[in-house]
Amino acid sequence: MPDTRRLLLEFDTDEVGQLARTDSKEMKALIRAFTDSSDIVRERALIAAVDAADPTIVNEITKVMDDDVANVRIAAAQALAFYHQPRTIPTLFKGLKDSNTWVRSHCAAGLSKILNGPIWARIPQDSLDKIMNDFADMIDEDINKLLISIKMRPEAINRFMKWRAMNFDIEVDDSLLVEELEGAPILLAEDRGIKPEVAGLSEDIETILSELPEEIIATLPPEDLKRLTPKSARELVSKLKVSLPPAEKKKKKTVKVRKVTKVKKKTKEPSREELIRKLPAEVRESVSDETLGSLSVEELEALLASTSDAKVDEVVEEEPEPTVEEDPRFSEFEKKYGKEKAALLVTIPEVMLEGIPEEQIKEMDMETLEGLAQALEPR
Repeated sequence: MPDTRRLLLEFDTDEVGQLARTDSKEMKALIRAFTDSSDIVRERALIAAVDAADPTIVNEITKVMDDDVANVRIAAAQALAFYHQPRTIPTLFKGLKDSNTWVRSHCAAGLSKILNGPIWARIPQDSLDKIMNDFADMIDEDINKLLISIKMRPEAINRFMKWRAMNFDIEVDDSLLVEELEGAPILLAEDRGIKPEVAGLSEDIETILSELPEEIIATLPPEDLKRLTPKSARELVSKLKVSLPPAEKKKKKTVKVRKVTKVKKKTKEPSREELIRKLPAEVRESVSDETLGSLSVEELEALLASTSDAKVDEVVEEEPEPTVEEDPRFSEFEKKYGKEKAALLVTIPEVMLEGIPEEQIKEMDMETLEGLAQALEPR
């Protein structure tokens, strides 16, 4: 497993996952990494498990939910939430009682995908204990009553009762998982001269993220960044800008703007004369003809590139910082739930709201909604 471990230590989790998807030996190496002596390797192996897009590994992932390290359990819960397999329901229930907020949040999100209706992050502990411990001795009628009391939808109750009778060992179509992964933005091979945290993203997303200070970008998980779309990147930047302290917002009034040109198919190598003609006039005047004549094509290309880069700094006027009301989702939330709730809802990542029915949000009081926002706030 040396290559798999090395790739995980270098945080090439997507490559590990893609290799495991097509090679059984790589898959076995990935599964072994779930129990590696290094918690960093274990955590990143679980992140790579998402890119593997193979529901059969959820049985191995569930074993890691008892790991002593919180970050490892978080990664395991995130993977289980992605796979939303019925067989993981008992483990996701157990995860709702984890000591770590993010483990609970991911388990709640995973359950919302499988058993929609309740806001699983706020299920009373006594109801959760009954589901986990007492169902074996309860008759179906009593189980139905309990599930109705926590606002599980009728179709979800029917699925739950059917799956429970089969011990949750259900085979489901995994094509949607592959579609979800393949629908993510295409990663570009070339490094466009930006920070490693955002290397490989599309040009549009790079431009949007460049509005944030570098130290903020460095805190964003790479596995989340690579799945951003222009729309979700804009929403993310809008939220983070609002939360930045005043000193942080005004820190930079100039940014380095690097023009990125798409790579075209090469027709022929430029000649020495063409490269010299492309040099800026001030450079040609400062370098003697003799020196220019002694430079190789590669050296001339490097000189041209360096002089072009020297001109990319330009002053960009600072735009007014967006308010909560300027969030793209605010007006929609305000119409449905009122201004006060809308101001809280826009602070919650869109993906975490997808499994919560509108009627449940309408029923929530402000105290409960504030608790949910805190539980689901980005790391």
